[in-house]
Amino acid sequence: MEALNTLQDCLKNTKNIMRILGKMKSCGINVRDWQHLYKTIFHAICIGDICKGLSKDMHIIQEINETFSKELLSLGNLIKHIIDFEESAFLQHFVVKTGVDEELDERKRTFDGIPNLMTKVAQSELSKLNRSITKCSVTYLPQLGYLLNLPLTDDMKEAGNYYIDPLLEFKFMADEVVYYKSAGTQELDDQLGDLQCDIRDQETQIMHRLQDTILQYSEVLHKVIQLSAELDCLLALATSAKELNLVCPELLPREQDVLYIEEGRHLLQELCVAQFVSNTSHLSTEEGKMRILTGPNASGKSVYMKQVGLIVYMAHIGSFVPAVSAKISIKSGIYTRIHTRETVSVPLSTFMIDLNQIVTSVNNADETALVIIDEFGKGTSATDGLALLASVLQFWSDENNQRPMVLVSTHFHQIRKTVSPSSYVKYQTLDVMHGEDEELVFLYSLKEGYVEYSYAAHVARSVGIQADIVQRAKEITDCILKEQPIAKKNHPYKQREEEELIKIADEFLTMDLSDENVIGLFIRRLCEEINEASATEVEE
Repeated sequence: MEALNTLQDCLKNTKNIMRILGKMKSCGINVRDWQHLYKTIFHAICIGDICKGLSKDMHIIQEINETFSKELLSLGNLIKHIIDFEESAFLQHFVVKTGVDEELDERKRTFDGIPNLMTKVAQSELSKLNRSITKCSVTYLPQLGYLLNLPLTDDMKEAGNYYIDPLLEFKFMADEVVYYKSAGTQELDDQLGDLQCDIRDQETQIMHRLQDTILQYSEVLHKVIQLSAELDCLLALATSAKELNLVCPELLPREQDVLYIEEGRHLLQELCVAQFVSNTSHLSTEEGKMRILTGPNASGKSVYMKQVGLIVYMAHIGSFVPAVSAKISIKSGIYTRIHTRETVSVPLSTFMIDLNQIVTSVNNADETALVIIDEFGKGTSATDGLALLASVLQFWSDENNQRPMVLVSTHFHQIRKTVSPSSYVKYQTLDVMHGEDEELVFLYSLKEGYVEYSYAAHVARSVGIQADIVQRAKEITDCILKEQPIAKKNHPYKQREEEELIKIADEFLTMDLSDENVIGLFIRRLCEEINEASATEVEE
């Protein structure tokens, strides 16, 4: 366990240095890049030392022992010997350590003594100037060299003349300071030159030679990064297998064409719930390769199908899987119609995107493929959606076509009447039970069978939709299933109003229209009743 923790710590500090090597070729490397490069090489050496004590039966350990060799150690020592990382980080440029180049060390010593020399030159120059000048100093400016600087006086401001002494050559004035070139500063230029630039140039030359040496080991470093990445993946898979209670699947040849998963789990879903219900999947040529899932909304159909897909995928990438046991024949591909990814960059409707996913599955899925379809056809009319889904499933169930393994969920309950019965097709559902007040309790347990109801009204009620709306939905559903006309739902007030209007119409039809008095009385009474009804409606 200690070796595992150390390896993980080393891998965390291993960077992808191929980008850095690329920058070296264009001379664009900075201090941070040098730090990352050295840190990566240093931790790679540590990884190599740890792997020497591990079993050499594993192929990757053998490769690491061969690649993480003395060449890597020599390269790390060379970088450590040349670069002063602390000073480089402070000055933000490449700094060479003392002892690498004698000429460079001498220049640095001279440069370090320049402040004291500048003070002495300033004192000497001050003694030669007019006694009215009481202070001065010497400053070094790149490209301009050493300059004598004097404070700007009131006399200079009034006269607008900065030529105060024939021994001084005026250069410029800035921030109330006047800069001159004197005999003493000229002598510093002649003796020292642009020492700072010379030091930087020499360090740059050393850096380029170091870069050339490192680039000669590009192939070794590239291999180191590849092996580090592979080791990181294997350690992650191994750690996950232990922490998440995963098991090693048995991968079988394609010809066996089986998918046996005992008590499979959905890794992500089980992290989000207090208790996860595992399910078993058995698909094979003998037991049927197509499963059509029906059942209520939110009963767990989508989670189950994704769970199967993830287990198959994990097995194919070399990972352990979340199950008690698993036997999976090699699959040529996993084709899905689960999510519809809409985007303004794709000028297609939701249904067109779904169709494209189905077309890909139909055209490419062979008898060793796995196909997962979740509620295809809901993006168009119920009749057209059912027809398309049934046609696709019938195509796969035909003995003359290649038959992939298929998991499909649907709320088209007529699907059973449209897909021909065969040993290839089986129907399953997720178990539910009715609790108090007809409340649905989801058990999330897979079982053989077929459900003709989606219980959408129950699910709607469970999420808080008003009871009268749910009840009306049930009434409409019953009428549709029984092929009966849907009765109009009237408000009680509207019903009373309709009855009153019928009475008025009947009275009007029996009136003696030749008697004007009768007509006048009828109209006045009708107006009074309308006014009373309007007032009552306002009060309500």
